[in-house]
Amino acid sequence: METEKIYGKIYRIVSDSLKAADRPFEYSRITFLSNIGNHPQQIDISKYLALSNPDFFQSVYTAVYSRLPDQKTSDEWERKFQRTRREFQRAFLLYVTKSNVAAINHIQFIHNPYFTQHTGIRYKALGCLYRLTDKSSLRELGKKLPTPIQNVIRKVFL
Repeated sequence: METEKIYGKIYRIVSDSLKAADRPFEYSRITFLSNIGNHPQQIDISKYLALSNPDFFQSVYTAVYSRLPDQKTSDEWERKFQRTRREFQRAFLLYVTKSNVAAINHIQFIHNPYFTQHTGIRYKALGCLYRLTDKSSLRELGKKLPTPIQNVIRKVFL
């Protein structure tokens, strides 16, 4: 594909620049290329199914979280890389579909051969609930309430 050639060149240039600066490029080439052109709320799992367990882990993780995994998460999943591809992929997809990031951002996993993602009212409510646990969101919500209710909330919580 033409897109893959272009982004492949960009990856090589960045990777070479980092090598020259004695810094590793933490994104693998496969991860970088597999997440090009993805919609942020729709992740097509069929694109990732042929990847090895480490590449699948890193690619899907970056697609969902928009960053590389921290060391603790990497270590935890690296211990599971010896599983069969099917077992590993199913377990990891279950993990990310249940994450609060997927719920908050309303991420849909399409073409998932392992299970159907729950996207009903309960899933949407959980996303709203996770979003409300953010203190700045709660403050903004509180400011929109009538003054008598704000006063009651201040008496209870302050």
